[in-house]
Formats: sequence, structure tokens, C-alpha cells
Amino acid sequence: MLDPAADFGQLIRIIQSGDQDAAAQAIQHYDFSRQGQEHRFYAHALLHYYAHRHQLAAREAEQAASLALIAQDHGLYASALILQGTCSAILFATDAATESFHRALEVFDRSDDQAGRARALVSLANIHAVRGENHSALNFAQQALSALSTPGTGDPGSGLAITINNVLGMVYSNLEAFETAERYFRTCAALTLEQGHASAFVTASVNLLECLSRGGRNDEACREIERLIAHPDYQTLITPHVLNTAGEIALRAGRQAQAVAHLQAARQASATTQDYEEYCRSIITLAQVDGQLISGEDIREVIRISETDSRADLLEQGLQAAVGFGGFSDDEKVRRFYPQLVRALHHRAVTLREQTIGDLTKKAELDNARHLAGYEQQLRVAAEETIQRQVEELERGRLSDVLTGLPNRIMLMAQMLRQTREDAPFLLVTLDVNRFQLVNDMYGHDLADELLRVLAQRLSGSLRSGELVARVGGDEFALLLEPGANARAQVERVLAVVTQPVALGGQSVRVSVSAGAALWPQDAGSAEALRRASELALLDAKAHADAVRFFDARAHAHAGLESALAHALTRGEYVLHYQPLIDTRHRRVVSAEALLRWESPEHGLQSPAAFMPILERGDHIIEVGAWVLREACRAAQSWGGTDVRVAVNLSARQFTSPGLLDTVRQALRETGLPPHRLELEITETLMMLNPERTERVLRDLRSDGVRVMLDDFGTGYSSLGYLARFPLSGLKIDRSFVRQMMQDQQGKSAAIVRAMVSLSRDLNLELVAEGIESLQDLDVVMAEGIRVVQGYHFARPAPDWRPPGAD
Repeated sequence: MLDPAADFGQLIRIIQSGDQDAAAQAIQHYDFSRQGQEHRFYAHALLHYYAHRHQLAAREAEQAASLALIAQDHGLYASALILQGTCSAILFATDAATESFHRALEVFDRSDDQAGRARALVSLANIHAVRGENHSALNFAQQALSALSTPGTGDPGSGLAITINNVLGMVYSNLEAFETAERYFRTCAALTLEQGHASAFVTASVNLLECLSRGGRNDEACREIERLIAHPDYQTLITPHVLNTAGEIALRAGRQAQAVAHLQAARQASATTQDYEEYCRSIITLAQVDGQLISGEDIREVIRISETDSRADLLEQGLQAAVGFGGFSDDEKVRRFYPQLVRALHHRAVTLREQTIGDLTKKAELDNARHLAGYEQQLRVAAEETIQRQVEELERGRLSDVLTGLPNRIMLMAQMLRQTREDAPFLLVTLDVNRFQLVNDMYGHDLADELLRVLAQRLSGSLRSGELVARVGGDEFALLLEPGANARAQVERVLAVVTQPVALGGQSVRVSVSAGAALWPQDAGSAEALRRASELALLDAKAHADAVRFFDARAHAHAGLESALAHALTRGEYVLHYQPLIDTRHRRVVSAEALLRWESPEHGLQSPAAFMPILERGDHIIEVGAWVLREACRAAQSWGGTDVRVAVNLSARQFTSPGLLDTVRQALRETGLPPHRLELEITETLMMLNPERTERVLRDLRSDGVRVMLDDFGTGYSSLGYLARFPLSGLKIDRSFVRQMMQDQQGKSAAIVRAMVSLSRDLNLELVAEGIESLQDLDVVMAEGIRVVQGYHFARPAPDWRPPGAD
């Protein structure tokens, strides 16, 4: 009898051979009943991957990873994560890819699998290299090479050595250390020939020739790549990437007609294969050769595509092509393309400085210190010259205020967008002059303008290095400040400088200002939201006659939502997301919690924190709660022959409403869901509103067969005696206990959790741990005897979630 594991390994080798027909037949005839469904999903994911159906492959790999995690098959779990991350990277979702690779690395580290570590590390290196983060890429690639070199590890035909050498060649080429890069690329090409990988040989050869060209050996590279493209053995392996590279090498060699032919072929091939990155690359390069070869719509398409790509360099290249393209009007360039380019340049300036320091630190290990010093100076000078030239061009496009010389609103937003992408907090202060119209009326427009210039100078003089002041309206200014220990005192010091007397028309005039302040990231989730928060705080300051007010989220939490929310139910804007609860002992899903979301056309996807307080203030919550019950029961019934339960949270207004029992029974009756598959979750605080009524309602629900769980156990104020009095089905440990227990496994929270475990066992209550976000979390709670868990480690809430095995 065949060993299922060995048999499955043979199946994977057939799929990896690239023969789609043979792979499909092998999958069709393979007996997956001997192994879990995770193996079926993984095999199909690989099949889609080698057929270049990367979106399908990513979805199947994600399903395989989820099922492998439930089955605690950590080897397949890590392999599925690597495949999922690779597909995400191809689809430009580099953040998702990075997360997948890090999760896989965690598994390989725990099992001391050095070959697996090398796979995850080189995958991370490749992602950072694509992003241009060369220092990080070099670090991961060298770690991968070290892991692969560990005695007893080896590279049994997996191609890891090829991949690692290729990534190292890419990184050193990016760092312009072309001789070092050439050595790695030649090693890579030699390994591909040894292992008989024709496709990998073409890729390695093209990378090598690109390296030679960038190092100044253009004619040699041009001859070799033409020979490679014309070789009969490699005709089917010539991709849009190869053609684009050939075009760029021909350009460097001064062979324009040859370059255009390759680039046009790359454009056509990439459009056919939907290779969006290479499509954009061909358009951008053709625009550099001759603007008559492309149209304005071509460039707009490049920008639309690159805006969904996490690679900022592609977007910047598209914008550079747009501002240099003669087919766009000056008005369109100033309104649309220049502001986007400002943001891209600001981002690149910061990234380049940080990357240069990191790259040069790593390159310091090379022998030629004088060459490194020259390289550093060359990079810095080139960056500063490019940034200065672009900023000057943009300033001529009226991106600064004519009257005061300060940056205007567009430049302010560009700086805010850059700073919101960084981790450091900052303070946005919006201020204006009180009764400025009176100054206009009394002293005239010229002296009023002089007042604004004086205020602008004072505001500029009050700034520290790295801070910014902009004029954003008639008498309105905005400041981006680095917050100190006392932000209020900091703003008040600025206002004290601004409100000193000003000499106007031979008179000393004292002005007063009002200011509104908002902090990033505490007060907003985007640059535009932070601007609105600061302006709302300014309005509060004026309304209360205060010099300065800080944004109060509670006062404005629901601004603008009430009207839209009133019609959300009738417009069908509510949706339920589901998150599974896993029984780790039996390795299966036992329940799924239904979580309410609001998909507002105007405000986007909203979490309950944003809209539940509004619903709670009125009776509308009862109607929405009834819809949630019906929809959750309908979804659970659609899961077919599975016995997975659905859990619904009850609000305080809903639980205390007299029609609760009728609502629950009607939902079960209309959907046909068996009562034992419905789980209602209530909190300790809700349970204590009216203990006598609570006991009566819970007994009625339990007699109907409905389960009742006590949510966030341990965070309320109820007596433990009520656990024996109320007919509960189980308890859910709040995620705060899990977090604190992870920090100190001998601390008070850990002791409380152990008491909960003992209490639930004695009372025959199911115990659930929330907030499980890593393998380490899972190991700790399982060691304490908790068997049912819920958290991001297994799955994030999703609207289309279905249990494994559902019809």
C-alpha cells in the first residue's frame, strides 16, 4: 500500500513539472480521502499557480492554510502560506505577501526547519528588493543563504540556491555594485543549467545581461539578449519582461528602432497575458523614446494601474511621464498630476535618505572604502538635485501661496500624506484671525495683507526643524508640529508669539486668533479626516470663545452618520461578517460569530464602534437586531449538513425589549434553523440590568433549545453566584486576559484565567478564549486547558465565510 505522504509528494512533483494536462489528470485520480481537504486545496492552488491564474491560486492557498492550521498540519500550513504570499506578491499585494511569509517563517523557526527558513527568508528578501528596500532585502537574502548552508540542510532540487543567488544579484545590482551582482547572476545561471530549468535559465540570463548593460557593457548585453530571444529552444519562454528588458538594453546601446520593436512587442504580449506591471513598464519606456508612440489615455491607464500597486516607483514613473507628455493641458497637469507627483517625491525623498544610510552601512563591509564614499556622495547629490529641481518646477505651478510665500493647502496635504505613512505622531493645528473682516474694513486690503505676511513670518519663526506652516485660506493657517510632552502648552506658546502687537498704518494693533488641534494617529485614520478633525476643533474653540481647543472624538464621533444610518436597513446596507470558533481538541469549527458591519455608499465600511451608539439611542436597534438574527440564522441554515452553530450578540435595548423571545422564535421558524445551532451572546452588565427578568428570559430560551453564552467574562461586575443561577451554555474569556497572560504567564491575569477554566469545568460550561492571534497564543491557552478558541490566527471576520465541508 502506498504511503499517502509519499504519494502526495509525487502528486506535487507532477504539478510542478508544468504539464497542465498531466497535473489535472493526476489531481482527478488522486485519492484525497486518505488525507484532509487541506491537501486538495493546496494541490489545486499549485495547479492554478503554474497556469498563471494567480488570484485563484491565492484563494485556494488561503483555504488550504486555514484548514491545515485547524488540522495542526504545520508543514502544509507553512507551504500554503508561502504559496499564498507568492501569489499576493505577483498581484502587487506586497503587504499581504509580507505577512504570509512572516507567518511561515514563524512556523519554520519553531520546527527548526532550515530549508523552510531559507524559503521564507528569500521570499521576504524578494519582496523588499521589489520595493526598493535594499538593506532589508540583503539582510534577509544573506540569512537565507546561511540557513541553506546549515550542515544537513542541502537543496534537494527545490531551486532554493537558484532563487537566493538571483535575489542577491538583484539587490547588488540595485546598489550599483555590478561586479558583485554579475557573480551571483552567473552562479544562478549555472545552477539552472545543472538542474535543467530552461525557464529559470532564461530569467537568470536576462537578469545577468541587464546587470552588464547597467554596468556600461551595453553592446555586449545587446548582442547576447538578441541571441537569447532568437534561440529556437527558448521561443515559448520569451515573456513581456524579457522583451521590455531587451528594449531598454537596446536603448542604452543607441539602437532606437530595435528598442521600439521590442517595447511594442512587450506591450502587446503583456496586454494579452494581463501582466500589468510589464504593460506599464512598456508604456513608460515608449513615452521616453517618442511621445508620438503612445496616447494620453495610455498614460492615464498606467497611473490607474499603478495606484493599486504598492510599488511607489511605478506610480512616480507614470506621473513623470504624464507631466512631460505634450498631449495633456497645463491645467490638467497642475490640477491632477503635479499634486500627485509632489506626494510621490516627498515619499521618495524620505525613503531614499533612509535607504541610502541602510544600504551604505551594509556596503561598508566591502573592501573599497573610497568607492563607498564616492557612491554615497553621488547618491545624495543626485537625490537632492532631482528633488530640488522637481520642487522648483512644482512651485512654479502655484503650489505655494503668492502673498506669504508659505506652502498652500495642496503642499500641506502632500506633507500630511507623507507623515501619515510614517509611525511618528504629529500635531495638526488650524488657526484663523478673529474678526479679520474688521481689520479689512478699518485699515484696507493692503494693510490687511501686511498683517497676514507678519503672521506668516511669526508662525514660520516659531517652528522647529522638520515642522511646517501653510496658508490654507484667507486668514486661515495650518501648522504641522512635532508634539511635545505638553501639546496644549506648545500650541499656546505659538499663539502667544502670533498675538503680539502688530504695527499697521502707524498704529499698534493687537490681534487675537482661535486654534483647533488634532493629533495623529489618535484623532483620525487618514490625512483628510485629520484635517476635518482640526477644523471641527477650531469651530469648537470659536463657539466657546477659547483660544485653543483639541479635537474631542466623543463630541464629534457620529457627525454626519445619523441621516445616512436612518435609511441603512431599508437600503440593504447592513452586512454580516463571520469569524469561526475552533475546537482544537477535535480540530474542527464548532461555531461562527456573526459581526454586524455597515457598508455605507457615502462613508464606506463602518465597524460597530462608529454606528452602534447611534442605534442604541433609539428603538431602531431593535429592528436592526431582528434583521441580524434572521440573516445569521439564514446563513447558518445555508451551510447545509454541517452542525456548526452561529453566534449573535444581543444589545441592551434588544435584550430588554418585551418581544425578544418572539423575535428569536420567528427567526428560527422562518429560516428552519434548528434551535441548538443558534447561540446568543450577552454581557455581564446586560445580564445584571434586571436579574429576575434575565433569569426568566434565559430559561425560556434554553427550554427552546437555544444556547446562551456570557461574553467578555471577567470584565463586568456580576456576582459569581449568578453563574449557578442563570442557565448559561458557556463563557467567553475577554481578549484582554489573553494579552496580559501572554505578557506574564505567572501574573494575576493568568491566575484568573486558570480560575475560569476550573469554574467552567465544574459548572459544565463551554469556555472560549478570544483574541488568539499567533501560534504562541494558541500554545499558551491550550496549555491552560482551553480547547475552544477564536481570533485572527485562524481567520479574520469575512462576509463570505463558510465552514469547511459545507454544501
